[in-house]
Amino acid sequence: MTRVDRLPGLALAMLLAWWMGVLPGWGPLLAQTPAPPSPFPTVRGTGDGRRPAGSPSGNLHRRSPLPNVVILVAEGWTESDIVTRGASPHLERLAAEGVRWTSAYAGAPSARVSREALITGRHSGHGRLRGPDAVALANEDVTLAEVLRGAGHRTAAVGVWDLGGNGTPGHPLRQGFSDWFGFLDAREALNLRPKALWRNDELFDNLIDTRGALANYAPDWFARFATNYIQVHEDHPFFLYVAHPLPGGSSDAASRTAHLATWDRLVGAVVRELERSRIRRETILVVTGTGAVGGSVAPLDESRLRVPLLFSWPGRIPAGRTNDRPVALWDVAPTISALARVPGPQGLDGVSLAPELLAVDAAAPSPSPSPRAGGLYWETAEASPRRALRWDHWKVVEATPGGRLGLHDLRSDPGASRDVGPENPGILAEGRRRLLEAADPLPQSRP
Repeated sequence: MTRVDRLPGLALAMLLAWWMGVLPGWGPLLAQTPAPPSPFPTVRGTGDGRRPAGSPSGNLHRRSPLPNVVILVAEGWTESDIVTRGASPHLERLAAEGVRWTSAYAGAPSARVSREALITGRHSGHGRLRGPDAVALANEDVTLAEVLRGAGHRTAAVGVWDLGGNGTPGHPLRQGFSDWFGFLDAREALNLRPKALWRNDELFDNLIDTRGALANYAPDWFARFATNYIQVHEDHPFFLYVAHPLPGGSSDAASRTAHLATWDRLVGAVVRELERSRIRRETILVVTGTGAVGGSVAPLDESRLRVPLLFSWPGRIPAGRTNDRPVALWDVAPTISALARVPGPQGLDGVSLAPELLAVDAAAPSPSPSPRAGGLYWETAEASPRRALRWDHWKVVEATPGGRLGLHDLRSDPGASRDVGPENPGILAEGRRRLLEAADPLPQSRP
């Protein structure tokens, strides 16, 4: 058998380089073809954090008390999609491991504005993106990424951004994220097999390498980036925000089933990597959707606005619970700030759900929730907007822009199919008052 000390000098040098991790493999060197650059972070922390099986949970190299934060938000994922009866095993398992809100709402009828509400804690009546024009977030807008980065988290956004492009203050690198990979514009995401994706402020066009080893299906790249980011940053607190383009707005049943399966696999891959990296118990995980996309349903309809919302944090958030308090995506940012004990901006529309999430005794009376003024408010992004507001079990909806209001009792009519305004004139008047007080005046530049 050939001894190592008798190998030719070049072969020995190559073997040592490969063993030390300098070379990723023999193939590229032997073929004299450099491997394509990777869009993924490649610098590990102070240690790999992995321990032998059977050792206590937690990462040995982790020294910060700050929890990690992972938010996974799917475009077009609605409340009905969580009732999958085994079709989405990873999502169902996650729902059983934490708290699921049964009356959670999107940030807006628009996926773009819904994502803005989630990341800023402001509803569509106070947000920046009010109208049909492509407006970007501004310097004065404060995102959850900026809050967490200021506290010491490393931050990354993956998937569909759509809140500001290159050269604007709304670009993810100017809104608190130090790493970014994906589609800057939602229109780009209509093609899930693109020739290139944005990596920070440059296009990464090596989605298919010269050896054909990689496919260019964007959701697969997003999953790889997310799991790699967790692995690389497992020793340091991080915030990972994944805005997934699926399941999208497909009305074809077979396509939607396949897209939901892809979404479920991404959730499973992220949870699996957190467990493999021994940081699952140090990670707050939020999974939700932007609301329904497209279709013939009215934009302010309950079926269009309702979304799944799951919170999981093993050892801190008790498992296997549901909560039926009406909440919305703009509650996520203040809730994360409270759970992580990181001071956030004042004057947000969202309220912290932390008291209800951290309640230990399910049989005890529910802890006092954070008070909410006014109600839950939405407006459409058309030039002539329509508005809606929910408070308690009542919901008012504009039948026409600035015109007649419909009133719905969601306690007796969860689908809001029957107008009960004529028999409840006092409540209808209160709804009109709340609606007028809920939002800022529209910008003068808007039609």
